[in-house]
Amino acid sequence: MARPSNAASDSLAALGEDGLLHLLTGRWKTDPGRVLTGVGDDCAVLRGEGRNHYLLFKTDAVVEGVHFARQAAPGLIGRKALARALSDIAAMGAVPLAAVITLGVPARESVRRLRAIYRGLERAARKYRVNLVGGETTRARQLFLNVALLGECRGYRPLLRSGARAGDMIFVTGRLGATRARHHLLFAPRLAEGQWLARNRLASALMDLSDGLGADLPRLATASGLGFRIAPELIPRARGATLRGAITDGEDYELLFTVRPSHVKTLKKKWPFLTPLHCIGVMGLWRRAKEPVIAHGFDHFKQR
Repeated sequence: MARPSNAASDSLAALGEDGLLHLLTGRWKTDPGRVLTGVGDDCAVLRGEGRNHYLLFKTDAVVEGVHFARQAAPGLIGRKALARALSDIAAMGAVPLAAVITLGVPARESVRRLRAIYRGLERAARKYRVNLVGGETTRARQLFLNVALLGECRGYRPLLRSGARAGDMIFVTGRLGATRARHHLLFAPRLAEGQWLARNRLASALMDLSDGLGADLPRLATASGLGFRIAPELIPRARGATLRGAITDGEDYELLFTVRPSHVKTLKKKWPFLTPLHCIGVMGLWRRAKEPVIAHGFDHFKQR
């Protein structure tokens, strides 16, 4: 009998996440009367009620051994499951509304641990005013939680990745590279900051940093049809983080956004949050930057 081929895994390694997404969804068609933004942004954007109302829809998963270790505190696992989806809602300037949760669980899993995971999820839902309205359970070989989250923008448009123009300045919030200090379990999704940027129309493009600056900045640039230049010395690093870690580690869950040059002064003057702002570069008409410092970010399928 012939040995099974590993071509599929080799192909995944070659494609990476973005390539796989394009391969699987590139033929999808949507109803332009109902769907304003589909695959390729942090959330899908659907027409809501009336002229200036938008619904946002997002799904995200956390998997044991991939997004959290077995020994992680159960409450923090539940918290992270919801917070990851909330970060994507924040990345478009939206307000979260309601979530459904799918739990995949091995048959021998501890019920006590599961209850603690859900208590952590419930605490996060109360804090961020999310209604938990249902879900599903299924047996699985390893524990996972998938969150489908609904949000809205009422009275203003959500911010997309595709709105940057040449000359726009590149900003990030907070500091990058803190994943190894449990930041990936404890981070606060930047909901208020994202909503403020969208409502005040001070950002031209926006996304969150979930896979690292090295992966996510090129995605924003590609969506906007632009290149970028950054000043590595301006990239804000968490305590103990190397420059490489701040760019490639991922799971920062900070905001990455662009600002028209004419709006930069207003942004800095009126920014109402304690969350630090950092300008790290500029968007331009160049081809994608070849700077070694922006070599890559986190990718589930590519070997690092």
